[in-house]
Amino acid sequence: MELQGPRVRLRPPRPEDTLPLFALMSDPALAPWVYWSPPQDPQQTYTYLEGLSHKEGFFIVEFGGQPIGVIGLHLDWPHKLGETETWLGRPYWGQGLNTEAKVVLLDFAFGPWDLRRVQAIAHTQNLRSQRALEKLGFRREGLLRRWRWIRGEPWDFYMYSLLPEEWLTSRPAL
Repeated sequence: MELQGPRVRLRPPRPEDTLPLFALMSDPALAPWVYWSPPQDPQQTYTYLEGLSHKEGFFIVEFGGQPIGVIGLHLDWPHKLGETETWLGRPYWGQGLNTEAKVVLLDFAFGPWDLRRVQAIAHTQNLRSQRALEKLGFRREGLLRRWRWIRGEPWDFYMYSLLPEEWLTSRPAL
């Protein structure tokens, strides 16, 4: 399945995404905000992409014909909810591409998939991520203290959520 926005396309991973995404994932600027350690070689990136290819709801974010990151929803069908996860390479920050990719995904989540809730977490120090979620209408629900243990340290996160009726009024135009 592929989803199309005005500038971005969400599509399944392909083997040829390995090298471009390896370069983006290896950027030290990304490391503070993701759960995983930077890949040590392209094979680790390939293995990561192979794992994504078996997850319903996960896509490569493509811009200008190039893979620039990953977006997805961890789906909980019995409860009709999803938890969104996104990362884009640093050269693509600040251009509205994250917002556009999330709008495309959320339209599908609340449309054909008929989810009743989409949630997201943001590290308490990742102000860029928090602003991006709030811009889309997500509401901060609370603090998850020491919620993840990442690279030997406890991390605090904020939990955000968005409901379908909120999406109808907060959805930005593309």
